[in-house]
Amino acid sequence: MYELRSRVRYSEADERGRLSVTGIMNYLQDCCTMQAEDLGVGLSYLQENHIGWFVTSYQIKLLDEMPMVGEMIVVKTWPYQFRGMFGYRNFTIESEDGHVYVESDSLWILMNLDKLTPVRLPQKMQEVYTTDPQLAGDWNLHKRKLPEQMMEQYDFVVTKMHLDTNHHMNNARYVEAARECVAPDKSVKEIYVEFRKSAVLQDQVHCWSSLQDDRSTVALKNQEDDIFAIVEFTIN
Repeated sequence: MYELRSRVRYSEADERGRLSVTGIMNYLQDCCTMQAEDLGVGLSYLQENHIGWFVTSYQIKLLDEMPMVGEMIVVKTWPYQFRGMFGYRNFTIESEDGHVYVESDSLWILMNLDKLTPVRLPQKMQEVYTTDPQLAGDWNLHKRKLPEQMMEQYDFVVTKMHLDTNHHMNNARYVEAARECVAPDKSVKEIYVEFRKSAVLQDQVHCWSSLQDDRSTVALKNQEDDIFAIVEFTIN
């Protein structure tokens, strides 16, 4: 298990002064990235070997009110299984005394960046990564089917500020864009994100949404109706 200790910054807060959905997504990404750096299989190693981890899905449970600006938090992550080119990873965000705010499950795939094909973990990764038991609970990372009726809400163009080191739109940006389709007076209890196609510079992203009972489903698509990502929010 790997731990990243931090303090909720003003730049990570929503309009209520609590850790935002975007802030949560960034902490999950940062925590597993820092683990890789500390194990010697981080960004430089990946670039030298022309490989990269791509997350295919997240399931994120928001168990309580998020911590306020200034509060200390501990972000934890651990892989619980590797299978071929796939990696399965859990996360939590907790207070210093162990109160759990967030639990998450995720599925990752290791890709050859030159050929854009899946590759098995190199020997070094197999040696440095250790696994811990999966989080208990009801987890479902299987692909979702979109509702038949959806309405287009808005669109935007991918610019340089959306991109990460892979020159794709950063994972947190998809969730940030989808969150705009949920009424601001609604609180989010669970997030499911499924990544299907990477949005790149100058792509036009169309956001479609559907509200069914306590679930808001958002599809981010291109002009040809190909899906970049599906984001489901369980709300109240």
